[in-house]
Amino acid sequence: MALPDATGQPRSQGRIDRLFIITVMGEQAAELRARLTREGFQATEINSAGGLLQEAQVSYLVGFHTPRQPQLLAILREVCKRQRRYLPAHLEGSASLFHAAIIEAEVGGAVVFALDVERFEQL
Repeated sequence: MALPDATGQPRSQGRIDRLFIITVMGEQAAELRARLTREGFQATEINSAGGLLQEAQVSYLVGFHTPRQPQLLAILREVCKRQRRYLPAHLEGSASLFHAAIIEAEVGGAVVFALDVERFEQL
């Protein structure tokens, strides 16, 4: 029998028929990892860097049974909030132009790729 998660529902250790590839900002990763663990989701973590800000990013591979998808999406919406940052634009030219070259960027949130899993084996 599976142990219950934080909501009292049994944790699904067996059937995996869906895979999410989730990419988040590095600063959101620790909280997301804690929530995934607390709610009974198992995840593989992959660290990377890139994007507009060239900051740390973390990707998670999360396999689960399809009926748990709404729960996982709710966790992502709660933990991975979008936010605005003001950043210096990297322009070539006069240094006096640099002070006026600030751009507003929306950062955070999560990028989610959803894949059907035809076969899952844990060896």
